[in-house]
Amino acid sequence: MKEKLKTLTFKYRINLFVFLFFLFIGALSPISGADWKSYLIGKQGLIECFKNINVNDGRIISSILINFFSYNKIIFDIIFALLMTEFVKICNNMMTKVKNKYYYLYPIIGILLVSSFMFSYNYTSITFTVAYTFPALMIFIYFYNFLKDEINLFDYIKQILTIIFISLSSIHIAIAFFIVNLVYLIYQNKKNKMNLLLLIINFITIIISLSTIKSSLFYIDSNNITSNISNLIEMVFSRNILLIILGAIPINYYLNEKLGDNIYRRVVITLFDSILIFSLGYNFFHYSPVNLNLVLSKYSGIFATENWYYIFYFISYIVLFVLSMNHYIQNKKMKFILNMFNLLCLIIMIFSLISPLFNEGNIAFICFSLILITCLLAEEMNIKVYTRLTEVILTIIVLYYISMFGIIKYIDITRANYIKEQLETNTTNIEIKANPIFLVWQYNPDYPQSEDFKKIYKIREDYTIEVKYFGIFEKIEKKVKK
Repeated sequence: MKEKLKTLTFKYRINLFVFLFFLFIGALSPISGADWKSYLIGKQGLIECFKNINVNDGRIISSILINFFSYNKIIFDIIFALLMTEFVKICNNMMTKVKNKYYYLYPIIGILLVSSFMFSYNYTSITFTVAYTFPALMIFIYFYNFLKDEINLFDYIKQILTIIFISLSSIHIAIAFFIVNLVYLIYQNKKNKMNLLLLIINFITIIISLSTIKSSLFYIDSNNITSNISNLIEMVFSRNILLIILGAIPINYYLNEKLGDNIYRRVVITLFDSILIFSLGYNFFHYSPVNLNLVLSKYSGIFATENWYYIFYFISYIVLFVLSMNHYIQNKKMKFILNMFNLLCLIIMIFSLISPLFNEGNIAFICFSLILITCLLAEEMNIKVYTRLTEVILTIIVLYYISMFGIIKYIDITRANYIKEQLETNTTNIEIKANPIFLVWQYNPDYPQSEDFKKIYKIREDYTIEVKYFGIFEKIEKKVKK
């Protein structure tokens, strides 16, 4: 009993830590370049937020919220921190056979092992976080609710509100969610009238979302299929190679068990892992806080994921991961829900190949699914937990992000002060302190965002602005450009 209480307290501490961490990071992070236009709209009030709705891609609700949150960022920071905490809580609650409480640290480690690109795009940019990360996280909350033994009226109200938000936030996630939700509700509870109501509401909201699309939703260009597949591999595989390596751990166990005494067992597993390890060396620049891509993109090799043969490895990885999940997860209801997540991921991947409106923010759901399933497999398979190593890794990652965002905050404050100093001296060419750290999306003003930047910092339209690097950051930029 005492041990169980300690574990429960440990889980609550993790939830509190996740909430405070993301709230702190949000407080240090300035709004990104993608949010500047929305900031100016939100500044004019809530009515203006409703007037300036972008309905060209089904983002009806998210468009309103983006305008509102960009000006009221503290509210966004709190809601985002709550959603991330809820996701970690769901991951930990779905682990039903935990023998070591340090398994509960795995979800937060997975969340923080995304690439610098995804962190800036899906964690700090209000525009893309609200449009893609919010609905992705709410899908997990929606399906987790079905794991309860009994669902009351209040639960169904929450489900309805979740359906409305997801359906009117991002068109690709909305369609994928509708298809999966349809399959789940029909298959799981055929006679439940409330589930029929959920389906009707989902159908109506998805029709509303589709009716706002003003450009071609589905367009297949056979000449670009190969390049689209390469782009998909880069978005999912290359840019989040550390998550992919974590997902390969249960695959190793699965292959080891299935191949048994086969003489080729070691060869197959070694080959499978070697490709990942070499790929890590080539793709690690995606985790760099500065733009090393300017250097590394000059080189190519057999482990560059844009090569056509990575298609086969990528497909084999996905198949083996799904097979591992179905082999080790014992709870039938949980397994069914996890397969719904896999189906949703597959639909999202298909959209990346056929739709010109597809955005890389949609990949967030795939990454979160990978994190969740990997954590559940680690617990179900009772993979050995190295307590001290887990603590050290988490501490290093947390300190890394806090230090990076501390620098970003310093740059933001000194940038504002430097602009103010120049405006007071009536300088017509305003130097803007650049930020070389890519954990904030499009922080340095480029056209056409430069016009919004001028309005935010009250720089006259006829003045010119020049983005410059200073001090150690100038040396880094020069070194990278070489």
